[in-house]
Amino acid sequence: MNEEELKTQAEEYLAGWKRAQADYANLKKDSDREKQEYAKYANERLLDAILPAVDQFETALAYTPDISTLPEQEQKQFKNWIIGIHAVKALWDNVFTTVGLEKIPTTGAFDPQLHEAVGEESKEGVAPGEIVRTMQDGWKLNGKLLRPAKVIISS
Repeated sequence: MNEEELKTQAEEYLAGWKRAQADYANLKKDSDREKQEYAKYANERLLDAILPAVDQFETALAYTPDISTLPEQEQKQFKNWIIGIHAVKALWDNVFTTVGLEKIPTTGAFDPQLHEAVGEESKEGVAPGEIVRTMQDGWKLNGKLLRPAKVIISS
């Protein structure tokens, strides 16, 4: 081989090496992006399994008993207990925010992308198609619908 042929061959090898480096860099970027996407939604099944317990916890909080008729000492004990229960809820809410879990708003107009209508009823002052009340909270995980909110809408 003469010097010119060797130079051409070296340039071809260099160009091939540069393409291989670029292909590897692109593969690495794609792999990293896939890992991030997987990590973002890896908790989806776990959170979906936990949500019924969260629903029950929030239902229990909604039915906190009136303790005003109890003796003062018992009121104090129950108030401390209730404060503790609300602190636990705040911890759960903080964890949910950290992992990207957010509750779907259930006020205003019905959105079939986020809500599931499980009933209708007439309510004065509420326009037809607007949400009257929530039967079960809905949730999104990092913007992806995990579970639609079950709502009653105005007829």
